[in-house]
Amino acid sequence: MNYLYKLVKGYVIAFMLFFLLTVILAFLIKFTSVPESFSIHYLLAAMCIAALFLGVFSGRLIGKRGLLWAAVLSALFIFLLVFSINCMYFQDLSRNTFHPVYLIPVAIGGIGGIIGVNVKK
Repeated sequence: MNYLYKLVKGYVIAFMLFFLLTVILAFLIKFTSVPESFSIHYLLAAMCIAALFLGVFSGRLIGKRGLLWAAVLSALFIFLLVFSINCMYFQDLSRNTFHPVYLIPVAIGGIGGIIGVNVKK
């Protein structure tokens, strides 16, 4: 149970990190000359940073097969993120919801898992 608690804690921290980065990016777009046309790229970067954190966290927690576990957990993170956004805007989950570009944060999360396994405790 302690293992599951730590994993949920990692997810909560990753979601908070994504939310914080999204708010910072929104303020940068609103109050500076950062172009709004690249906002999807900024959000993708925020997803990648949160998935990297989740990958490192889960890699340290699990301790072996970091690439596999972190990629699976990052894919679940991206699914939960897209699902929650669709629920907020009352949209259905269709094939058009999940784009291939969402594989980039999954791959970054897998790399984070490799880093997390190899970090000395």
